Amino acid sequence: MSSEKTSKTGVFLKKLLINNAVTLLFFVICIAGIILADQPMSYIIGEISSRLFRNLILILALLVPVWAGMGMNFSIVLGAMAAQIGIIVSTNFSLSGIACLTVSFLVSIPLSLLFGNLTGRLFNQTKGQEMITGMILGFFAKGIYDLVFMFLCGPVIPVRNEALLLTNGIGLTTPINLDNATKSAINKIWMVSLDKAIYGVLVLTLLFFMAKMMWRMIRRHEKISRKEIRGLLVSAFALAMFYLLCRSSETFLFALSFTDVPIVTGILIVIVCIYITFLSKTKLGSDIHAVGQSMPIAVSMGIPADKIRITAIMISTLLAALGQIIFIQDIGNFTTYTAHENVGTFSIAALLVGGASIKKANIGHAILGALLFHTMFIISPLAGKNLFDNAQLGEYFRVFVCYAVIAVALALHAWKSVMARRVEEGEEG
Repeated sequence: MSSEKTSKTGVFLKKLLINNAVTLLFFVICIAGIILADQPMSYIIGEISSRLFRNLILILALLVPVWAGMGMNFSIVLGAMAAQIGIIVSTNFSLSGIACLTVSFLVSIPLSLLFGNLTGRLFNQTKGQEMITGMILGFFAKGIYDLVFMFLCGPVIPVRNEALLLTNGIGLTTPINLDNATKSAINKIWMVSLDKAIYGVLVLTLLFFMAKMMWRMIRRHEKISRKEIRGLLVSAFALAMFYLLCRSSETFLFALSFTDVPIVTGILIVIVCIYITFLSKTKLGSDIHAVGQSMPIAVSMGIPADKIRITAIMISTLLAALGQIIFIQDIGNFTTYTAHENVGTFSIAALLVGGASIKKANIGHAILGALLFHTMFIISPLAGKNLFDNAQLGEYFRVFVCYAVIAVALALHAWKSVMARRVEEGEEG
């Protein structure tokens, strides 16, 4: 009996290791990099925090197509292009501040939905090859984008703001800089130190579970579920542990209090997370999951699979447009012709690092992946400089790892599919 339990435990640990191999590898790389970089905790926490708020919506934009069985959506670069077009239009009319970003998003909405619709229609003609199709489509769209803004702006498309044009009057200048009122306009609405923000989140989570339990008991006269009790206990434990950690480590507390986080940007991220969670529980979300699990079965149940796939891509592209606007306003500028190029690759790599696969992804994968991937991005040049006395090696390393993660994740998925097929064939035999 004990040997049977031991074998089951061994199988469980083996599956856990295989399923989370990329995440565990990155966790080890990040810990080693932090030690080798030898930087103050305040610097590392501050950089991770800013990158998390800056990039998370772009990563979340990848989730819905994964549910629909289309894998990682490399074509979110089209959503990024729509966002950049919106910012160019707003800047052309000399708008600034929140008005500039609002108009940019309003302009990007129809564009991103149009791009998503056309992309979805293309994907319906290339079923099973969506990822490579999306990657090639991104290159094709870049060519059209460059043609419009490099050669048609000025001679064909009138540009009111001459600061956007090159000196010869043909094509847009690069980079395009946001003015002081627009740069970090969303971030600057409400900034709070990171320690207060974490306290606020933990307290609100605790109050949420308490209110939910009271509502269930008093108004609906139902028993409290184990899930709610577990959520309440976990949030209370997390709050207590965070309080003790801050009280016992002045260095840690200083690092958190030294870092300011943008609350309004965080609220936008929470809204996107709530929308994705809500979507997964709706009829549309159920249809998306059904199409992703088995398209023939979904069609036999009367679900319009092609239409559902187009809708999933449109949602992804729209969220990518919002994410790119958040990203650009945080940076304060963007290179006109190349800012969108790595959006898909870096976001996909981050999601895969978080433990997602091309068939399964959730919000937790996105958050964990953003933390680990961008930690590596921060510390690798510094670690390379200290270890090899050459920061450029760190730059090469993080670009190499970005593509290596995608390759390893795809290889693992292919290997798992082959093993699952062999098991099925063995059972049938």
